[in-house]
Formats: sequence, C-alpha cells, structure tokens
Amino acid sequence: MKMSARLLAPALILLFVSSLMIGLTDEMNAKEEQVELKEPVILSAPTDPGHTVFAQYITSDNCGYCYQYGSPAHDQAKTSLPDRYVYISYHSQSFGNTADAESGNIAPIYGVQHLGESGGAPKTSFGDATLNTGCGSNTCWDSYISSGGNMHSTSTDYSVSVSQTDNGDGTVDVSVSASYVGSGTAPSSITLYAAVTEKVCNSHTYADGSKGHNCWEAWLLNNGAYAHNGGNVGSGNGFETVNLNSGQAVKTWTVPTNLVNGGASNMNTVAALYSTWSTTSFNADVYAAADSTMAPKLDLAISSVAVSNPSSSNSGFVLGDIVTLDVTAANVGDLDYTDGGTIQFFYKDGANEVSISSTPLNNLNALATQTAQTTFDTSSLSSGWKNTFGARLTGLVADGNGGNNVAMQEVDQDRPPITKNPQVTGDQSIDRGSHALVLAKADPNDIVDTTETMSFNIEVSPTGLNQWISSVVSGGQNVVYTGTANEGREYVITPTSAMGAGWYDVRAQALDSRGQSGSWMVGASVFELQNGAPTVITDPIPSVMCDTSTKVSMDGHIVDPETPLENLIVTSDDESFVAWHAVTKEIEVKFAWGELNGCPLGQQGIEISIDDGGDYSATGELPYGTLLFNVIENGQPRWNGLPSQSVIEGGSGLLALLPYLSDTNDVGESVPAEGLTIQLVSNSNEEAIDAYLVGNTIGFDTIDEDVNGQAILTLRASDGVKTSDTTLTVNIQAVNDAPRIIPFDDIESITLKRNTLLAIDLNSRLVDVDNLASEAFVTVSSSEPGAARFSFIDGSLTLLFETTGVQTVTVTVRDKYDTNTYEMSVDVFDAYPFLVSQDDDGSGYMYVALEDTYVGQIPTVTMRLTDVAPTFTFISVSWNVCNEITGQCEGLYEYDLDVSKSNVGWVEELLVPSLITTGLAREDGSLYRDYYELSIIANDGSSEYKTMTKTKWLITESIPAIEDMDDEMFTDYLEDINAEKADIVAQIDSAAEGEDTSELEVKLAEVQVELDTACDDPRATCIQENQSGSEEVTESKVLDMKLIGIIGGIVLVILLLSMMFARRGNDGIKEDAWNDTGWNPNAVPAHDSVANSMYGGAESLFQQPVAIPSTPQIAGPPLPPGGLPAGWTAEQWSYYGQQYLDGKL
Repeated sequence: MKMSARLLAPALILLFVSSLMIGLTDEMNAKEEQVELKEPVILSAPTDPGHTVFAQYITSDNCGYCYQYGSPAHDQAKTSLPDRYVYISYHSQSFGNTADAESGNIAPIYGVQHLGESGGAPKTSFGDATLNTGCGSNTCWDSYISSGGNMHSTSTDYSVSVSQTDNGDGTVDVSVSASYVGSGTAPSSITLYAAVTEKVCNSHTYADGSKGHNCWEAWLLNNGAYAHNGGNVGSGNGFETVNLNSGQAVKTWTVPTNLVNGGASNMNTVAALYSTWSTTSFNADVYAAADSTMAPKLDLAISSVAVSNPSSSNSGFVLGDIVTLDVTAANVGDLDYTDGGTIQFFYKDGANEVSISSTPLNNLNALATQTAQTTFDTSSLSSGWKNTFGARLTGLVADGNGGNNVAMQEVDQDRPPITKNPQVTGDQSIDRGSHALVLAKADPNDIVDTTETMSFNIEVSPTGLNQWISSVVSGGQNVVYTGTANEGREYVITPTSAMGAGWYDVRAQALDSRGQSGSWMVGASVFELQNGAPTVITDPIPSVMCDTSTKVSMDGHIVDPETPLENLIVTSDDESFVAWHAVTKEIEVKFAWGELNGCPLGQQGIEISIDDGGDYSATGELPYGTLLFNVIENGQPRWNGLPSQSVIEGGSGLLALLPYLSDTNDVGESVPAEGLTIQLVSNSNEEAIDAYLVGNTIGFDTIDEDVNGQAILTLRASDGVKTSDTTLTVNIQAVNDAPRIIPFDDIESITLKRNTLLAIDLNSRLVDVDNLASEAFVTVSSSEPGAARFSFIDGSLTLLFETTGVQTVTVTVRDKYDTNTYEMSVDVFDAYPFLVSQDDDGSGYMYVALEDTYVGQIPTVTMRLTDVAPTFTFISVSWNVCNEITGQCEGLYEYDLDVSKSNVGWVEELLVPSLITTGLAREDGSLYRDYYELSIIANDGSSEYKTMTKTKWLITESIPAIEDMDDEMFTDYLEDINAEKADIVAQIDSAAEGEDTSELEVKLAEVQVELDTACDDPRATCIQENQSGSEEVTESKVLDMKLIGIIGGIVLVILLLSMMFARRGNDGIKEDAWNDTGWNPNAVPAHDSVANSMYGGAESLFQQPVAIPSTPQIAGPPLPPGGLPAGWTAEQWSYYGQQYLDGKL
C-alpha cells in the first residue's frame, strides 16, 4: 500500500508533463491534408479587357489549392494576355502566416499588410480592390480580368513600360517609364509601384514540387534604393512618385542579379501606377501596369479631331460655311516610327467616307505627336440634321493597334426655323387703354437653336387690309411656357387712339441666332379692339364755395379716346348738379347749405353719366363716373367730424375740441379757431353720461359701473356772429359684470367642528346686474375633497369636514361671459384643547408630575385636575415611551381614569407594556435619553377635549450615588431594592420543576450586589439571609460536576491522539530530527521533568477549576472610567457612545 502511494505521485507528474509536451509540439506535427481528386485541366482564356490589368496574388508553400488551381490560373491568364495581364505573387512559407518576410511583407512597403491580410490562401486583389478568396479551377481568375480587373476608368490614358539590362558584372539595370497619353490633364503626382520578382519561383517551391511565377524578391524604392530580405539598400522610404504633367517620366535602378534564383534571365520586374500607397489599407486607384516580359509596342493613333466654324457662334454650321478640321496624330507606343503613312481627312455621306484632303505622316518617336489642318466648304453637303467629319491614318507599317487609327466628330447643321401661327393669350376683346398678349412660336428645325436663341418679327393690320405696322408691338424678352408645346415668346400689342374699333390680324416671322428667317405666318382676326368709352378723372379736385353756383371746366376730368369733349352729353341726378355747358366744356354745381347739416364742407362727389353715341345696350347703362369737389367755407365756423368716443361701464373720457374746429372770414380766408367759443347744447342720455366742458375740452363720465348705451352730445361753436353745430357720439360699451355673492364677508372666515354639517343659503346671496341671478352657474371645491357641495336644487352650500386644520373652500360663480371667484377659510377643529400643566400653579385643566425619573427607575405619575377644569365625565390617558438615540417608540400604555377620583387625583406607576416583546418596555427602568409622552382625551358630556400636543418628560440623569442620596431618597431606594429582590425570589420559587431560571438567578445576583452596597451605608437596616451559604455550596457543587465532565472529555481526546501517533510510528515513518512526532512515553507532560521544572509542573493543570470565560469586548469607543453608563446597553454604546463622549447626548 505504501509502495503504491509512493509511485502514484511520480506517475501523476509524468502524465501532466506528457500532456503539456503534446500540446506544445502540436504545431510541429505534420498534418495530413485530405487528398482530393484533381479535375481535368480545361484550358481557357480571359477576354481582352482593352487595357492592362494588375493583380496581387497571395500564395504559400503548403497551400494545395494554390499549386493545384490558383497559380496555374494566373499563369494561363498571363500566357493568354501577355501584354495585358500583370501580376505579382506574395509567396509565404505557410498559409497560416501569409504576412511573413518571404512574401514581401517587409518595410517600408509591407505588401501583404497593405492588403489587410495575415493568413489564408489563395487570394487575389485585382486593381488593389477587395481580395477574391479561393480558387477551384484553372480559370478561376478569368472573369475578374475580362471585366476590367477593377482598374481605373481612365486606364487607357496611361502607359507603362519596363526594361531590364544585364550588365554582366552581377548587376542588372532596371528602367521603368510612365506617361500620360490621354486628352485630359496629366497628373502631377502619381505613385510608381515597382518590385523585382522571380519569373519562375525557384526560391519558393510548392509542397508538391511545382513552382509558381512572379514571386516577390525585392521592392524598388525612391532615390534608386531597393529593399529585400537582406536589408534596405540606399535607405529608401517608399515608392517613387512621378510627375506625368511634363511628359514621360523614367526611373532607373541597379540591383544585384542574385536577388533572384536563376540569374538575370529569371528576373522579372513588375510595375504599376497607383494613386497612392498605404501600408495599412488598400482600395487605391490603379491606372496601368507592365512587367519586363512585355515587349515594347508600336502604336500609332489619331488622338483628337476638332471641327471649328469661324462664321458661327454656336456649335453648328450653315450650308456654305467654311469649316476647319484640326487633327492630332500621336505615337502612343514604346517604339519610334519611321515607315511613313498618310493622315486622311474625310466626311461621311451616309455610310461612305468622302475624302476631303490628306497630309503625309511624319516620323514619330515614341509619344511624339503631329498636328494637321484642313478647311472644307460645306456648300456641297446635302441638307440634314448632322454631318460627320473625321481623320484616318493609312499606309502604316507594323502598327500594333488599328483600333485607334481613326477618329470622328459629328457637327450639327444650322437650318432656317419654321414659324408657327401667332395666337392671343387671354381675351380676344381688347378695351381701349388695355392691351393684347400675343404668343409667337416656331420650330427651330435643327438641334442648334432653341426658343432661347430665336426671336420674332410681329406686325398688326386691320383684318384683311394688309396694312401692317409694328409700332404698337413690344415685349418678347422672355420665353414662356418652357418645356411645353406652347413654348414661345410673348409680345404685347398696345392699341393707339388712332386705331379704329374692330378686328385685327397679327403675323409673325421667326429669326434664329444666325439671322435665318422663317416664313411669315398670319393669324386672321386675332383680336377685336373695342370702342373707347369715356372715363372720369377726379384729380385735381376743384374747389367751390358753399351755397354758391359755380362753373368748373372738365378738361382733363372727362376723357374720351374717340369723341371730342364738346360732343359729349353729360347728365346727373345729383341735387348739387346744375347744368352741363358743352360749348365751354364746363359743368355747373351748387352745394347748398341745409338747416340740418349746414354746408357740406370738404370733398363732395357728384356722379355723372356720359353719352358718346356708342352702343351700350349690352350693359344697359351709359358710362358713368364720380367727380369730386372741395367745398369750402363762406365765413361761418366749421366743425370737422368729431370721432365717436367709447368708454366702458364705469369709465370716463376727454376729447380736445380745438383740433376739430376751423374758421374763415367773410371772404373764406382762414382765421385762428382759438377765438371761437364752444357750448354744450344738449345731452341725449343724461341718465347714463355726465358731460361737461373744461375750456376747449369736453369730458364725459358714466354714471355708475352698470349703465351702458349711447349718448349724443350737441356742441356749438361761435365766432360772435355766426355759429356752427356738431354732435359727438359717446358709446358706453357694455361690460358684463360677473355674478356676485353679497354679502360674503360674514362667511369668508368661519369656524366649524369636525364632522359637523353646516348649510349656507347661497341663492339668497347671488346678485347679477346684467343677467338673471338664477342663470348664474355655481361650482365649489375644497382643500379636502368632497367636503364642500353645492345643491342646484335649493342653492345651498353644504360643508362637512373630516380633516382638522384650516381648510379652504373655493366658490366660483359665472354667467355666459365672466366669472367671480370667492375663497372661504374654514377652521376645522376636532375637539377643544385639553390643557396640561407640568407646574402646580393652577393653570390648565390638569397638573401632571412625574417622579423617579432617573435612568434605571420606573417613573410614577401624579395627575390632578385644576379648579378651572370642566366637570369631565370621561378621561382617557395614553403614555408612550420612546428613545431619542434609537428614534424608536417601544412602549404604549393606555387606560381610563376613574372620574370619581377627580377631587383627589390619580397616582400610577408607569409600567408601560412593550410594543415589541411580551412584558414591559422598560423592565429595568428608564434608559438614557428615554422620553415619556402623554396624550389625553376627555369629555364633559357635551363637548370633547384632547391634548393638541403631547406632553413630554426626557430622562437624562443617572441615579445619584448612594452616598449622594438624601435620607428620603435613600429610604425609597432601599425599599425598592428589597421589593425587587423579593419579587425575583418569588418567581424562582414558583418556577415549575425543570424550568430554566438561570436568567432570574443572574438578575437576582445583580440585585443582591446592589443591596449589599446599600446595606453598607450606615443609614441602612438590612437582614442577612441564612441560606446564602448553602446556596453557595450548591453552586460550588454544580460547578465541580461540570468541571469533572470537562476534564474527562479532555483526557479522552488526549488518549485518542496518542493512539493515532503510536500507529503512525509503527508504520515506520521516519522521525524528523527537528520535529519529533513519534510516540515517546517520556514526552507525556506529566513525566516531562524539564517542562515541569520550567512551568511549575503539569500535574496541577488537571486539578484547576474551569476557567471563567473572559468578558466579551464591547464594540465602539472606549468606555468611560465608570464603565457603561447606567441604562445603556452594549449595542447602544457601539452606535451612539462617541456622541455621549462628545457631549452631544
């Protein structure tokens, strides 16, 4: 068994180490890849995207899909499109870590990190876009290449070429040229991506022994530097940045041949043009790419054709114009061209090209250009919408791309417009002084002009007479109804007085931007010019004297566009019209003075009718108008109209009269109005308005706050000879008066007993001066919900409160227009106050005194009615005992007093029952900071009384030391102790057999200690009990029995431990020289002479009485010298002791 235990630990350790080593070497264990059947290789090829495509390929040695599909797919795409497709392989050692240094993920370029990759293959990014993951066939990349490979949309505008030269000294010169061949603006800054790769990846063999292509070996950096796994040569910090705005840019590097495995012939430099480069993010724009396997290209092109027309300000031409053709031919390839050719100008007649002229093609070096120009007379062209002009390169030798040898441009023909019939917009019937709106429209008949570029000639003639004039035509500046079938220009025809009434024709002719005109188009009977009715013009207003016949010339006041003024007949039914004098062109008027209104001063109008001989049967009345005359005074004082005045009920107002008065002398000349005297002639409503004059100001007051209506005040102004009267209207605006409660002051503040009903007749108090009081609507609310109610039946307000205190009743009375709100204050009382006095001075209804109010004592209360107290038939008292420290009330004592003792009073010991446990709240008397609260309810047969606030006694003092007590207090104290002891002894004696009385015995011991202390006082007379000795003996016996039991238990435990140690020794456990745990009978404490000699011997240890447990430490601050204060518990001291020491309690 012991051998097994000894072998078990090494075995467990070996098992743990083995499992740990297996976990650590798990990565080193070769993983057997699942063998998949190879699909038969079906060679295919991507279609030509029309520009170069650049790809970045992530692969690794142990990637089966890479050497089976991914790499062969890239290789066959390159074979199919050798001059279009360029790719680089980032070849890592393991697909679990594709971002190793072998893959090219080194500073400062970090090719794999740039793509955001660290594991997994095969993956390919075309045009620096998001990686395409996985490949399961040798054509998996074709669709991406055929669709453009995510290259920039302007990739055909860029050209890149790469050349390598073996220097024969172990170095290779690499040259990369880039140029912009587009027609836009070349970029001034573009990033040149460049890297040296192994054409056949001799340094990166796949797990199956095959090899991929174009594996990265070095980065070509700025300033001719390069970086490879051996370090950074030349300290470049990034790719080169080139400027293509100045033409072709060329960058060169010299690199060692041994960068690649296989010599210079196996070196393939890859380059691409990037918008930018980041080592941490991709998705840059890629414009073009090339590698050193791509042969230089010969490519001649017509790069631009431009057709211009000096005779036209627009983009079109009119047949017969001489147009100029400008052509640019360019060598956009990599090789110089010297084999001749021709630039042929032509135009197209249908599908046929018709030659215009030709120019020999010069020798063009790479990226060189040649311009050529010719002119052409368009008279020979047939009419049409468009014509196509172009240029073509012919006679070329070995041109590599015939698709860009021709370029063409379409040019629009500018044709004469086609005029449409003019038409009137709006009413065809035009009154004299009005105008007609004519809409002119045309079809531009080409795509050069629009309504915006066209204008119109507009002419007018009486219908059928061809008497065309344009002087009455204006407008045409704005195009109207744009985008609709009615798009055109709007012209205004304003007839003159010389034009007779009747129908008129309108004709229009369209003109385009080149001045080509369309045919005249005539609109017959487009509008009708109506007869011109005479009109009346009031200004300037002539002045006439009041009550005087006056002739006034009507020149400029009556106007007829066709009939002379003297041929008109003017009539009027107005009483101020006297006659029309046609010969002198005058109208005679007289504005007579009247007894009621006097002179009609100021502007006065006369309506006149005018007959010019025209036919007005359609309207049934002659033309008419109103003439205005300014009637002036003839020396009499005159009032300007006084404005009506408005006041509200109970309001007043003032009005200064002088601003409304004027005066003239006998010849009508103005004189100051201050000399006039003003008199209040009459007041039409003296019951409502009290009017009075104060100098030149009239005042008016309403009689009271409830009247309304209107008063007409008649005023007279006099200059001493002549007088003039006027009236002033004073309106009293009716202001609705809300209903009122009258009187209210007697119920505004009342006193009401709780639960006592009070009814108030509100109907008899409601008054409304504007409406019937019975129509008033009354609502009530109270601070105590439901305590106030209004009866719509009898109009009474009923109050019944249950909550005492000051309550509020809100009474709202309203009619249709206004509201009055009244607030009542109701003092609700529950009972009359029962007055308690703690001083025996005869005040209050009851004198209450508390004795034994020291900590640890049970108080005794003395209660006695005073002489002023009512004769109570019932008195109930309630005592609460609480503690300020704990904040809790722990006892409640309620009882009724025997009212038959009202003449002698009552004495009661406050044995307050506990609210928490059974028994009393204060078994051991009052605690520190206890307080006793008293409340009383009484009744004298008719009314109830109660204490409004509780009377309070606070216990804050401890009982004095015995020696500090006076004789009376000492005697009472001794009696209390003896009584308490006798009570406890009686409880012990009466206990049933077996009942636990230990708590009473402890309490008895405490009382005995107090009694012994009191008996030591010379004033005490105490009787010693004979049984105390026997009791001590009994207690000693009990302790001896407990001690024997404890000692026996200890001996038994020692024996069991000795047996255990002896067995371990017999099992052959080696002894520890420093800690001898083997059994040694001499080591038993009773036989250890050394121990006995040092510590006084061990035998007596077993003869000692049971140790008394130490008193538990009281939590909280240190106790004061006198120990725990009287009445305090340990729990109270732990929470509130510090406040006691600080004097805060």
